[in-house]
This record gives sequence, C-alpha cells and structure tokens, in this order.
Amino acid sequence: MKISSGLEQSIYVLLILSRVPQGETLSSIVISERLDVSHSYLKKIVKSLVHEGLVNSTPGKNGGFSISRPLNEINLYQVFTAVEGKGRIFNSQYLIKDFIEGTDNGNEKECVISQVMDTVEQKLRISLQSVLLSQILANIKDIYDIDKLDRWISDVVAEPAK
Repeated sequence: MKISSGLEQSIYVLLILSRVPQGETLSSIVISERLDVSHSYLKKIVKSLVHEGLVNSTPGKNGGFSISRPLNEINLYQVFTAVEGKGRIFNSQYLIKDFIEGTDNGNEKECVISQVMDTVEQKLRISLQSVLLSQILANIKDIYDIDKLDRWISDVVAEPAK
C-alpha cells in the first residue's frame, strides 16, 4: 500500500498552524514555501483539511488558514481520511469467481482476500486513531528545537499583507 505525500504534508500543515497565535492566520503560499512543496498541491490538501473541519479558512486580503481545534483533539485517522478519502483501501474485483471455476456461475461464497484486507483496514484505522497530533509534536520537541519555527511564524504573522 502506498499512502500519498499529502498525508505527511497535511500533518506538517496542522503542526505549523497549531503554533500560530490565536486570531492570526497563515496563507497557503507561505506554508508551501516553508515546507518547500508545490503550492497547487498544498492548496488542494488545505482545502481537504478545511472540508473536514480540521482547518479554518478566513477569506480576504488578510485571510489565510488557522487550526480549528487543539492538536490533542486531532488523530492521524482524521488527517488520513481528509487527504486520502473515506473510501475503502481495498476494493475487490471478486476474482474468486474466476479463480475457482473460471467463470461466474453464482456459486461462490465469500472473497477470502476481502476478508483479510478488511482486517488490515480495521487495524490500520485503529492504529491511526490511537495517535494524536499532540503526541507527534511532543516527539518532535524531544528531538528538535522548534523555536526557529516559532520565530518564523512570528515574523510572517508580523509582516503586512501584500
């Protein structure tokens, strides 16, 4: 299984926005420049986060984005579904019918592969739900000095809108 780069970008967008002072916003351009990622792709990601209620969007000249709730109320599964969608990660082609008899005669019972993948999907969901973004930020703080990030945010927020 391959998870898109959008998941990682989404996590960092949320972590950045969590450091922005209340009442302030950051533009998607500023965030994409900070992360050195495609602005058009990041805009799509942020739109998904807004749609799922994880990020607030403020329109206008001084508008931008802010986080909608504390990091301890956001888990990885919420971010995952915002970016990757809420559909199933595996959709069977139901090839069991051809595998067993070479034809679809309606006698097939269940797709064993679907059963296995349903279990995998359930375990993935449970694992992602168990990790809060506040835990990720705490782990980052244990390894890195995020004062540089906070200073950057302070500088960007202080700049007049162009």
